Amino acid sequence: MKITTNIFLFIVIGFNVSCKAQQNIDAKIWSKDSLKKVHYSHWQSFPSNTVDATKGLKQTNETIDIYGGLSKTTQKATGFFRTVKINNRWWMIDPLGNEFITTAVNGLRQGKSPNNVTAFQNKFTTVDNWMKESKQMLDDNGFNTAGSWSDIAAIIAYNKTAPKPIVYTTQLSLLGNFRHKVIKENPERKSASELSFIFDEGFETFCDKELHKISVYQNDANLLGHFSDNEIPFTHNEFNDLLKDRNPNLLNWLKEKGIEEANITTETKKEFIGFVAAKYFSTVAPLIKKYDPNHLYIGSRLHSNAKNNQFVFKAAEPFVDIVSINYYGFWQPQQSDIDNWNAWTTKPFFITEFYTKAEETGMSNLSGAGWIVKTHKDRGIHYQNFCLELLKAKNCVGWHWFRYQDNDPNDKTADASNSDSNKGIVDTDYKSYTELLKWMKQLNSNKYGLVNFFDKIKN
Repeated sequence: MKITTNIFLFIVIGFNVSCKAQQNIDAKIWSKDSLKKVHYSHWQSFPSNTVDATKGLKQTNETIDIYGGLSKTTQKATGFFRTVKINNRWWMIDPLGNEFITTAVNGLRQGKSPNNVTAFQNKFTTVDNWMKESKQMLDDNGFNTAGSWSDIAAIIAYNKTAPKPIVYTTQLSLLGNFRHKVIKENPERKSASELSFIFDEGFETFCDKELHKISVYQNDANLLGHFSDNEIPFTHNEFNDLLKDRNPNLLNWLKEKGIEEANITTETKKEFIGFVAAKYFSTVAPLIKKYDPNHLYIGSRLHSNAKNNQFVFKAAEPFVDIVSINYYGFWQPQQSDIDNWNAWTTKPFFITEFYTKAEETGMSNLSGAGWIVKTHKDRGIHYQNFCLELLKAKNCVGWHWFRYQDNDPNDKTADASNSDSNKGIVDTDYKSYTELLKWMKQLNSNKYGLVNFFDKIKN
């Protein structure tokens, strides 16, 4: 089944073609100090590229399939999502055999606060109505995937009768759930480094038992892949905590390497964290493939300095199909990071969290890692600027925006990182941010043509 949409293919005209910054956006830079306290800078101006500012392009209509893949492509159809490298560029291939760039919204689910519940009932009445309207909104704005923390049960139920399914991902939270279980049984472990739990004898057994459950997904063509965890702290700080706790695995590793504690360097820390990451990936990945051999294993969403540690990437290399990265702290992806990831692994990557927050909402916007901008238009321009850099990267296969809905300031049960902030494409009453979505739609609906355009320039 093919669906004609207003997706554009861009063709290079001439040889001297470049993206010229036509917008300057004011933003407050997010940062966190050694005590994990969040800070924002004064307003600073950032040049930002947009689709309209990309000179030398001609637009023609294109056709996409029911998954959001580019219908004109003719790769082998396996009935499931996979990855392949074509002419030095990585692609996802959808179940029909078409080239696919994942453009997702994280957390496609109902809000849990009393205000959210009331707004949901008033606007949708039923989960089925909400799913139908949500799918239409995703399609209308060029999104083709529901990212991590989405309502999988509702999506699967919707897909049973829908002519165009919602592509989705799972979040297995293997280490997170195991740690929670151990601490519940052994409260004295609460202060232990999260990484220490990877070496527990019971971790592999726990994963095997938990992953039995994913067998039900084996034949679901609409599942893109499995995340095993989110933001495991493969970081220097965890090394320091393990050393402070006199963790035997760390002490034995130092002894085997012949490294005295007085001579520990940053490189030492990075290498040991890579050793821990190798233990993690070699434990969870074979079990994921054991119980679901048909779908992609899409990593554990690296963040902080884990995304800058070559040893972590080399540890993941034999096991992941795609490296997933939550990317904060920069206005746009840094070319140096993209080059490093390309050098450190032969696998593609995708960005699985990024966002900005608009001051015009009147929300406090202090929680979370996104930068603050002034308006929803500015959020949209940031989105285009950010994603244009990803489309230029031949080792990138997509991105996931964080997230579907704003944090309700009246939700007293929300965790500290998701309190009173404008992160969504809809507000707490499920009203769409139309100005933001306008800019998102233009970029999302032109992604395949832009890839063709950028690749021709580089060639």
